[in-house]
Amino acid sequence: RAHAVHPIVDLQIEYSLASRAPEAKIFPVLAELGIGATLYGVLSRGLLSGSKPQGKGDFRAYLPRFAGDHGAHNEGVVGELRKFAEARKMTPAQLSLAWVLAKQPTFVPLLGAKTTAQLDALAALDTPLSAADVAALEALVPVGAVAGDRYAPQQMQHLDSER
Repeated sequence: RAHAVHPIVDLQIEYSLASRAPEAKIFPVLAELGIGATLYGVLSRGLLSGSKPQGKGDFRAYLPRFAGDHGAHNEGVVGELRKFAEARKMTPAQLSLAWVLAKQPTFVPLLGAKTTAQLDALAALDTPLSAADVAALEALVPVGAVAGDRYAPQQMQHLDSER
């Protein structure tokens, strides 16, 4: 409805191997209306790179995907992702970014980096994934493979992308 009043040109939304809800309802509408997307969280707050919360000051320690049984389960998922990446001479972060680029080549992924080492994920630009790689990766990490919500329940209720 909003697009009819004033055309929307871009939507900023979280999207990654761990957060694929937009594929079902949101991305088809964007394609239909010719709207682009800026994708944040492509490494799922560092989860897909194998990064772990660093103490109480790290807000990720309070996110369901990093906590308790969910955190332990997701470490196993990331371990499988790491093996898949290493077989292609990539890091898990590079693989995760390459997957996003392969799935949504016209969208703009945002990659947050606090250190120069984290910028290594940009090597994904030089290593595109084949359709076979994408299919194999999605078989390894299917929708729902990552346990836990993106945020605490109080925050999740405010996200339109999760409804």
